[in-house]
Amino acid sequence: MNPRRRRLLFPALLVVLLVVAAVVSLARDADARPLGPSSLGALPAPATLSRADDETAVAARVVSTVRDPRISESSGLAVSAVHDDLAYTINDSGNADVVYAVRISTGEVVGTTTVSGTPWVDTEAMTLHDGKLWIGDVGDNSAQRRDTAIYAIDEPGPGTHAARSTRYPVGYSDGPHDVESLAVDGDGRFLLVTKDLLSGQVLRFPDPLSTQRTNVPEPVGAPTLLMATDASTSPDGRFVVVRNYIAAAVLDASDLSLVRAEALPEQPQGETLAFEPSGASYLIGSEGSPWQIQRVGFSADRAGAAVPSATPTPTATTPAAATTPSAPAPTELGRPWFAVAVGGLAVLLLAAFGVWITRRDDD
Repeated sequence: MNPRRRRLLFPALLVVLLVVAAVVSLARDADARPLGPSSLGALPAPATLSRADDETAVAARVVSTVRDPRISESSGLAVSAVHDDLAYTINDSGNADVVYAVRISTGEVVGTTTVSGTPWVDTEAMTLHDGKLWIGDVGDNSAQRRDTAIYAIDEPGPGTHAARSTRYPVGYSDGPHDVESLAVDGDGRFLLVTKDLLSGQVLRFPDPLSTQRTNVPEPVGAPTLLMATDASTSPDGRFVVVRNYIAAAVLDASDLSLVRAEALPEQPQGETLAFEPSGASYLIGSEGSPWQIQRVGFSADRAGAAVPSATPTPTATTPAAATTPSAPAPTELGRPWFAVAVGGLAVLLLAAFGVWITRRDDD
C-alpha cells in the first residue's frame, strides 16, 4: 500500500471510533423524544398516517409478570378465544419443543404441551386460527436456512398435554429471510413479515397451505416496520398490527396498507404481540426472565384507546374509564440495537474505504 494512503487509514479509524462513541452516548442519554418516521423504516408518506408525521404513544397497563424460568426467551404469543384468561407462548431457538399456557391475569404457567414430529430449529411466531395453534419455525438470523416451516397442533388449553404437529414447509422465491411474525389477512390467508434492517416486507401464502410441497409466500402491500418482531390480526379480521422493539404499525387487513403508527411502551426486548378476543386490546411481551405481560388499548378509529381494566371477552362490556396515563413515547435513539447498527455500518464503511485504497494501489 502506498505509505501516504496508509497514513490516511489512522485518521479515518479515529473518526469512525468517535462517531460510534457519540452514538452510544446518545443511546444512553437521549431524552424521551417522540419517535419520528425513522422508527418505522420505509413507510408511505406522512399523509397516510392518522396523526401528522409521528406515532401516537399508546395507553398501556402491566397486567402480570411471568416468573417461570422455563420461559426466558418468549418469542411468540397467542390469546385463546375458547379458554378465558389464557395465552400461549413459546421460546425461540435452543429450547425444548414446548408450548406454555399462561394465565394472563397472574402470569402463572397453567399448562404445557410437548410437541413431537420434526424438531424445531428457531420458533419465532405463533397465532390461533380455525381452532389450531400455528407455530412459525421461521427464524433465520443468518439467512441461510432451507428447512423453515409452519407447524399446526390443536389448541391445547390448560393442563399437561402431548401433541404431534403437522408440518407445512416454507420457502421464498428470492432466497432465505429472517422472519419473526405470523398472522392472517382478511381472507384467512397466512402472512409473514420479514425482519429486515431498513424495512419489513409483508408476504402472503397461497391458500390452503400444503404439507406435500414448499409453500412460497409472495410480497403484498407496501414495505412496513423495520426489524419486525411479531404481528397479530384483530378478531374481526379488519386489521393486522405489526410491531418491532419500539413501535407498532396498524395495517388494513384487506390490502395491507398503513392505517396509522403507534409508539409502544418501554420493554427490555419487545418481541411479542397478540390481540385479545374482544378486539379492544392487545397484549405485548418481552424476552428475558421475568417478563411482563402488558395490555395496550386498541380502537379501529383512533390511536391511544383506553386500556380495559380486566381481561376482556368478546361479550364483555369494555370499561372506557379504566385507563392509566399514556405510556411515554420511547426514545428514538434509546435502544442498544440502534447503536449496534450504526456502529456496524461505520465499520463496514471503514472496511470499504480500506478496500478502495488497496485496489487503487494495485491499479
